[in-house]
Amino acid sequence: MNKPLSVLNNHPHIWRAREKKQSEAKFSLGFPHLDKALNGGVASTGLVRIASLTGVGELSLFKEVICRHRTHKLVVFINPPGLLQSPWLENLGLNAQQVLVVKASSQQESLWAAEQCLKSSACHCVVLWSNAVGQKAARRLQVAATHNDALCLLYTPQQQRISQQNTNASALPIALDLALLGEPHTLSISIRKQRHGWPKDNIVISHQWTPDNRAIKWAMAHNTLSDQALHSVS
Repeated sequence: MNKPLSVLNNHPHIWRAREKKQSEAKFSLGFPHLDKALNGGVASTGLVRIASLTGVGELSLFKEVICRHRTHKLVVFINPPGLLQSPWLENLGLNAQQVLVVKASSQQESLWAAEQCLKSSACHCVVLWSNAVGQKAARRLQVAATHNDALCLLYTPQQQRISQQNTNASALPIALDLALLGEPHTLSISIRKQRHGWPKDNIVISHQWTPDNRAIKWAMAHNTLSDQALHSVS
């Protein structure tokens, strides 16, 4: 009995929290308390899932990751929950000329587009909004990102995250799994899963956001500006 257990324990695909990969490149989020909990920040490659409401600062939390690294490559937004405005992106620190917006007609198409963008080697970061990502799709995105030196940020609704927890989907093969809860002037982050590290709940950081995100949703849905500088494909 001991021999089979020893063989299993030494299998290279078995991860142990005590074994931290020191050579893994990380991107700092710019919040020391959060970066410390993440053992230096967000991995520079792979799939990161974020469960969050829209408009609580879920994108600006990652602005250092999106805007400060590999600026010669594209940042692709796939199926954002509203119209992205170039002035807002410029204010965030992102060059609008390096941005591509993809509008897919189905969840399957959006996952396919994300994988193709990651495989292209032309993209530094792919930001995807999706309600349905299973084991197979998550693995394909994780592999495509890690093999092509890219990062994929996957945003899912909070209610979807709860449903996934109930079906034990927290075992998805991803680099990092976060849940965000916005409150006035603060953002609470829970680390559900991280590669080479432990989960941790309720990491509170100072973070400005709009208290009622309905205003943001309305403005994005009713925007009538036609002089968009962003490149968009459907």
